[in-house]
Amino acid sequence: MIRRWLEPLLDAQGWADPFGELLQKLFRAIYGPFPPLRDLLHGTWLGHPLHPLLTDVPIGAFVVGIVLDLVGERSAATWATGIGWVTMLGAALAGFADHLDLEGRPRRYGSLHAATMLLAALAYLLSLGERLWWAPLFPRAEVWLAGLGLLLVLIGGYLGGELVFNLGSQVDRHAWRGGGSKWQALDVGEVPEGQLAKAKAGAATLVVVRLGERVYALHDTCAHQGCSLASGRLVDGGRRIECPCHGSRFELSDGSVNRGPAVFPQPAYEVRVADGRIEARRRG
Repeated sequence: MIRRWLEPLLDAQGWADPFGELLQKLFRAIYGPFPPLRDLLHGTWLGHPLHPLLTDVPIGAFVVGIVLDLVGERSAATWATGIGWVTMLGAALAGFADHLDLEGRPRRYGSLHAATMLLAALAYLLSLGERLWWAPLFPRAEVWLAGLGLLLVLIGGYLGGELVFNLGSQVDRHAWRGGGSKWQALDVGEVPEGQLAKAKAGAATLVVVRLGERVYALHDTCAHQGCSLASGRLVDGGRRIECPCHGSRFELSDGSVNRGPAVFPQPAYEVRVADGRIEARRRG
């Protein structure tokens, strides 16, 4: 298998780590003052990561552009390439927002993906320059540059796929978790007032808190990157829980996302007292 030798090659690209740190510092400075902008680019409002959705447009435009180049439709190919390049910038802005929360091996792969796509954007920009303003460097230079750009886009797409499907970036941590209708006894005798605590309910680990007469429970594993919500804090008057790792906020009442970078809701649980035991079951 190609992947057998390709993966060690990618893992050996240590230069991508300082490059990734530089990207994170740059875009943290850009996005940091504007949390709503980050939520927009993450896709929190959509309930789905925005970056992979946006990438379909430039890839489609670039493929159409190279086909038009090959059949001699220069003007139409220029339009397709231009549309692809502009929409590629939008996809990149969303991708850099997702990159901010990566660490370790996922950050290395994300940085390789970003570097490849930046090179592709440069190749397409040079191709547009050849088409619109400059004298050709060599015959059909704009077509060769577009071909190079498309090759880099395909390589970058492979790296993006590795980041998602192999390393689990932007994947719902609860995608395979069953709902179930059975009440499970918690392994705690009482739930502290106004303090986050962990409790086991069967095989599930929950974060629980009591506010007045009501006990709230969510799954403890953050849907975004798997951090423990029990190590977080209550915010907004106790109505929401904030993840300690990346600041995602979830409604205690139903687990819905209030603030990104999470885009998927948190499994929420009903809680009751039966026969002197505290029991929980996942909401339908």
